[in-house]
Amino acid sequence: MSKTDRIKEARAKLTARVEPFWLNPATIKGTVAIGGGASILAFPGEAILILRIVLGIALIITGGADLWFHLRGALPGNRVRDLIEGLLTVGLGLLFLVFPAETLKVIMVIIGVYFGIRGVTVVLAGLKDRESETWGLDLARGAFFIVFAGLIVVLPEAVFSGFVVALAAAAVVVGGVMLSYGIQHHDEGALVDVDAGSVSQIVRDWMMLQDVGDARRDEIDEGLYFEQPDRANKLVAWWVMLLLSVAIATFGILQDSTAVVIGAMLIAPLMTPIIGAAAGAVNGWPKRVTTSLGMITAGVGASIGLAFVIGAWAPQLIPLASNSQVTSRVSPNIIDMGIALAAGAAGAFANVNKRVSASIAGVAIAVALVPPLGVVGLTLHAGMLGEAFGAFLLFMTNLVSIILAAMIVFALTGFAPISRIKENANEIKRVAITVSIAAILIAIPLAFTVSSVLTTAAHQADAQKVVEDWLEDSPELELGRVVAKGSDVSIIVTGPENIPSIQDLEEALTRAFGKPVAIEVEHIPAIVVTYSDEDGETRTEIGPDR
Repeated sequence: MSKTDRIKEARAKLTARVEPFWLNPATIKGTVAIGGGASILAFPGEAILILRIVLGIALIITGGADLWFHLRGALPGNRVRDLIEGLLTVGLGLLFLVFPAETLKVIMVIIGVYFGIRGVTVVLAGLKDRESETWGLDLARGAFFIVFAGLIVVLPEAVFSGFVVALAAAAVVVGGVMLSYGIQHHDEGALVDVDAGSVSQIVRDWMMLQDVGDARRDEIDEGLYFEQPDRANKLVAWWVMLLLSVAIATFGILQDSTAVVIGAMLIAPLMTPIIGAAAGAVNGWPKRVTTSLGMITAGVGASIGLAFVIGAWAPQLIPLASNSQVTSRVSPNIIDMGIALAAGAAGAFANVNKRVSASIAGVAIAVALVPPLGVVGLTLHAGMLGEAFGAFLLFMTNLVSIILAAMIVFALTGFAPISRIKENANEIKRVAITVSIAAILIAIPLAFTVSSVLTTAAHQADAQKVVEDWLEDSPELELGRVVAKGSDVSIIVTGPENIPSIQDLEEALTRAFGKPVAIEVEHIPAIVVTYSDEDGETRTEIGPDR
C-alpha cells in the first residue's frame, strides 16, 4: 500500500460528514485544549490552587463513593482493606483542601522516594544484564529516575509547578495540532467524527499528512550537514565565521557594547550543528548526530580558547565584575531555559518552512550562543571561576533546550516522517532520554537560582511592609530605602523624630523571614524651620540637621 493510500485510509477511519466544516470535534477539542492550557499559563497561581482543590474534591468523592458501596456490600473484595483505602482517600482529599501546600509537599516527597528506588532498581538490573541490547538505555532510564527523584525531594513545589506548566504547554501544542487538522485537512463530505478520532489518532494522522517529502528533506539536510559535495569548503566557511563571531562578541563584551554583541550573534553559525543534531536524533541518524555534536564540542573549545587569548592581550576598559555583558550571563535561570526552548522551536520551524526561513537571524539574536562562550574565556583568564561556570551553564542550557525543542518540532512538522520514527524508535528514544536527562540536570541549578531570586524578592517585599508598619506611628519620619539581602536588612530613615524601637523591628522581621536577621538602620535627622515671609505667609522647611 502506498503512502497516499495509507493516508486516505487513516483519514477515512477518523472522518464523517459534519456541518459546518470548521465546527467539528477536532476543532472543538483543539480549541478547548488551547483555552485550558493558555488559562493555566496566564494565571499559574490561580490554576495551581484550582488544581489542588479539584484534586482534593475528586479524592473525597472517589473515596466517599467507594466507602458507600462497600458499606452497602455492593462491591466484592476484601472489605476491611477496601474500607481502609476509602478512608485514606477521603482523608487525603481533606488534607488537600485544608493543607494544600503541606500535603502536596509530602506527596511529592513520597513520589520522589518511589522514583529514586525505581531508578536504583533499573540501574542495577541494567548493570547485571549487560549482554542485553537495551542495557545502555536501561542505565539512562534509571539515571533519569534517580535525578528526577532528587529534584522532586529537594524542590517539590518547583517540580509540581514545572509539571503543571509543561502540561499546559503540551495542551496548547496538541490543541493547535488538532485545530489545524480540523480546519485544514477536510473536504465537504469527510470531516472528523467525534466518536472515531481520539487525540492520539488525530495527532498521528496529522503527522502523516505533514510529511515534507524527500526533496524538501534533502534540501534541509544540505543546509544542516557539512557533507559532500564540497565538504571542505563548507567546513572552512563555518570555522571562519565562528571564530570571527567569537572575536567580535569578545571585543563587544570587553567594551560593554550590546550593539556589537548583537552583531556577533547575527553572524554566529553555531546554531546550524545544534539544529542538525536535533534533526539527526529525531530521524534516527546516529552518524549525523555524532558528527554534529563533535562540531559543537570542537567549536565550543575553540571559542573559549580564542576568548581566553583575547582576554590575555586586550585591555579591560571596564572591569569584568561590573561589566553588564558579563554580569547578565553568569546567573542563568529557568527563564533562560524557556527562551532557549522557544528559540529551538522557532529555529527548527524556520528550517522546515521556506516562508519563514528568513527569521533564523532573529532566532540567533533571541538565544545567545557565542557571547556566553566569550564570557567563559574572559572570566577564566581573570580567575573568576564561579562566573565562568555560570556562563558555561547558560550555554549548556541553550544547547540542550534547543535540541529538545527542535526534536519535537521536527517530528510535528513532518521533517521526520512517522514511518521513520517507528522504524528507529529505539534509537530515537535513547537520544530523547539522554537529552531529557541533560535538561533535568541543567534545570537543577537553574531551579535553585530561581528559588534564590524568588526568596530574595519575597524577603524584600516582607521587609518593606514590616518597616512601613514599624514607622506607621511616626508620621514625621520618612522611609528612604529598604534593602534585604539574605538575612541582612539595611534601612535608611530621615526625619526630625526619634526612630521607634529597633528591638521591635528585629522581632517583626524575624517573624516575617522565619529566621534571625541582622539589621542596619541609618537615621538621618532633620530640623524644621518655620518663618514668615513679607506677605505674612508662614512657610515650613524641613532639612538635614547640620
